[in-house]
Amino acid sequence: MLSTYIDIEYKSQLLVIASKLNSVESVDLLLKKVQLEYHISDELLNDIWVVLNEAVTNAIKYGNKFDSNKKVRLSFDVVEESNLRFKVQDEGEGFRPEDVPDPTSPERIYEANGRGIYLMQKLATKLEYLNNGNTVCVYFAIS
Repeated sequence: MLSTYIDIEYKSQLLVIASKLNSVESVDLLLKKVQLEYHISDELLNDIWVVLNEAVTNAIKYGNKFDSNKKVRLSFDVVEESNLRFKVQDEGEGFRPEDVPDPTSPERIYEANGRGIYLMQKLATKLEYLNNGNTVCVYFAIS
């Protein structure tokens, strides 16, 4: 079973995901429902997919450190009638996003990893961190 719990409510959804990388696939379940319910274009859906897969992977890998006793929570709602908001929460120690090095700097440009947060910032309408970095809220405008 990819996710341990799925609760789908009107305008609100929650996925509780095991801290295993193959659990990231459960994000697809949520996105299929979102696309149908809110008539999301394929292009926007692809952006959301990339961002959520990155956020959930980061939560599993860096937040929960693959600890099988810890879960990642992915929730979804609509705010201000024109924004999809996704929240990804882990049970780790948190982090300071401002301490993450700029992957476009000359000394890091050829590194094989470290571009996830940068990519999330570029694809989402808005990105914010809460709870000591344990929660990332990702917004996408729909109109």
